[in-house]
Amino acid sequence: MDERLLYRLYAAQLYEVMPAVMRRMLEEYGSAEAIWNLNEKELTDCVRLNDVQREEFLSAKKRGLPVEMPERMKKSGMTGICYEDPDYPARLRELPDAPYMLFCLGKLPEEDRKSVAVIGTRHCSDYGRRTAEYFGRELAVAGVPVISGMAAGIDSIAQKACVDHGGESYGILGCGVDVIYPSSNRELYRKLTEQGGVISEYLPGSDPLPYRFPLRNRLISAFCDLLIVVEAREKSGSHITVQYALEQGKDVYAVPGRVGDSLSTGCNRLLSQGAGVAWCVEEVLLALKDMHQKKLLTFPLKEIGESIGIKNHKKWPGKLQGKLQKLLNDAPGTAQELYVRLGDPEMKIQELLTVLMQLEIEGKVLCRGGRYEIG
Repeated sequence: MDERLLYRLYAAQLYEVMPAVMRRMLEEYGSAEAIWNLNEKELTDCVRLNDVQREEFLSAKKRGLPVEMPERMKKSGMTGICYEDPDYPARLRELPDAPYMLFCLGKLPEEDRKSVAVIGTRHCSDYGRRTAEYFGRELAVAGVPVISGMAAGIDSIAQKACVDHGGESYGILGCGVDVIYPSSNRELYRKLTEQGGVISEYLPGSDPLPYRFPLRNRLISAFCDLLIVVEAREKSGSHITVQYALEQGKDVYAVPGRVGDSLSTGCNRLLSQGAGVAWCVEEVLLALKDMHQKKLLTFPLKEIGESIGIKNHKKWPGKLQGKLQKLLNDAPGTAQELYVRLGDPEMKIQELLTVLMQLEIEGKVLCRGGRYEIG
C-alpha cells in the first residue's frame, strides 16, 4: 500500500474543514506524513491551532488513517494528485484556495489547450436547451473542450452534446468523483470518463452536500479560458461562477434572451454590464484565438451585486456582518475559510457569499485574488 497516499488522504480530510490551517501546517511541517506524526503534546503546544482545531486533529488521529480508501480508488480507476506534485494543474495552483488534492476519473484537461465553460440554470426553457446543445456541439466540432458541473439542465445538456459529437468534456463535481449526481446523468458520467474526465476536490464517497456546489464553481471557472452563461435568472447560482471567473481574470460571455423572460433576466443583465455576446460559436472561437490581445472583462462591482438581488444591506442580519468583520480583523481569508471559521451549521455558504458581496459593495471589505480583507 502506498503510505504516502494514506497520509495525503488523511490531510485531505482535514483540509476540507480547515483549509487555511492545513496550508500553514503543510508549509511549516513539510508533508502530510509529518503532520500525522505529531504527538498529542506537539499538537497541544502548536500555536497555530485553536481548541476546536486541535480537537479535530486529535479526533482524526483517533479515527486512524483511511486505509480502505486507496483500495476504493484503485478499484474504480480513480487517480489522486496533490498540490505538491509537479503535475498539479497550473490553472489551479494560482488560486488562493487551491484544493490540496484533486481526484479524477478519466483525465485532467490539458494545460496548454483552450477550453470553454458552459453553465446555466437547472430548469431551462426549450430555447436554453437548444442553445446549450448548439454550443456543446459546435465547440466539440471545433476541438474545444467543454467544462461544466454536470448539473441537471444547461450544464449536462451542453456536456452531452459535446461528447455525443466526439468532443472532450470535463465535469467538476460537488461530491466524490465516484458519486453520480444527479443519478439521471449516469450515461453522461460514463461518457465523460471516456472522453474527458470527472474531477473533484472532495474525498471519494463524499455526498453532494449543498455547501459544496458553490465552492466547486471556482474550479469550473479556473479550468476554463472563457465562460458562457446560457440561461440564468436574476438571482441564479450561475452568478457565483461569474464572480469567480471575474476574480480570476476570465472572459465572460452571455447568451441574449427574450425581454421579459425570467430565465434570461440574469444573462441580459450581464450583457448590459459589458459581458461578451455569445450569439454564435464563431464569436467565441474568435475570442479564444485573440484572447492574448483582448482586454480582460471587468464589471462594476455594484452592478454585479444588484444583478443577483443585493440592494439593501439591511436585508441581512447585522450580527453576521459583525462576526465577519471581526474574523477579517483577525486574519484575511477566502469565502471557504471564513465559512469554516464562522462554524454555523445552519448558515448556507450562499448566504455568506451574499453578505460578503454586500460588504464589498459598501466598501467595508476588499477581495484580492479571492481572499477577503477589511477595506
